[in-house]
Amino acid sequence: MSATADSIHAKIYGAIVEQRLPPGTKLGEESLGEIFGVSRTLIRRVLQRLASEHVVESRPHRGAFVARPSVEEAREVFEARRALEAHVIDRLAHGLTPAGAERLRRHVAKEQAQAAGDRRGLIRLSGEFHLLLAELAGNRAIARFLRELVSRTSLIIGVYEAPGESCCPVDEHAKIIEALASQRADVADQTMRAHLLGIEQRLRLDRLPEQTVDLQEVLAAGPRAVTSRRRGGLFGLRRARGPDVLSPGP
Repeated sequence: MSATADSIHAKIYGAIVEQRLPPGTKLGEESLGEIFGVSRTLIRRVLQRLASEHVVESRPHRGAFVARPSVEEAREVFEARRALEAHVIDRLAHGLTPAGAERLRRHVAKEQAQAAGDRRGLIRLSGEFHLLLAELAGNRAIARFLRELVSRTSLIIGVYEAPGESCCPVDEHAKIIEALASQRADVADQTMRAHLLGIEQRLRLDRLPEQTVDLQEVLAAGPRAVTSRRRGGLFGLRRARGPDVLSPGP
């Protein structure tokens, strides 16, 4: 069975958000067409969709590339997330049901189990935690906006995260849940704001990586190591997943 636009989108989106396709990677229509066994027309449609989601950027006369967020965009994304997630917390502070709290706790338990293992899986779960909060808040528009911002956060972390840093501490997620479950709105809001601010502050916004990747290796053979160098040293990429409502990085 030949690949569909949706399946190709899912594959590329997932590889981008998991940071197996680093920011700046060229997404050649011909190369992608050969990998998936489809026409360049179909690939072009997929790339246009990814561009509308701000994870791919089109450059005139050069083609499509995995988006490389600027420092200004990084700060804007985190500012937008703090505003949106404050609203999510406000909606949940007096509306989180016991069943909803239990869903969140089970999710954090998965994060904790993953913490000492697969880094890629941990980042995927970290992003899903924030999207689960939005889902439980019951505003689908906010959930869609937040999904895009979380995806872009994953790209930002891929570019600017300092080696050895934890992108989204699991214990902070647990504190947010308990504050919401006990209806301590102020504590939940302060904890979420500090949580997002901490992620931003751990980024090295003064550095840009130089990265190389093989499209065939990443998209045809599944998750593999990606070579990445920062000026002055090696930089290990972090990972996540997409593209469903509960999907990308922190």
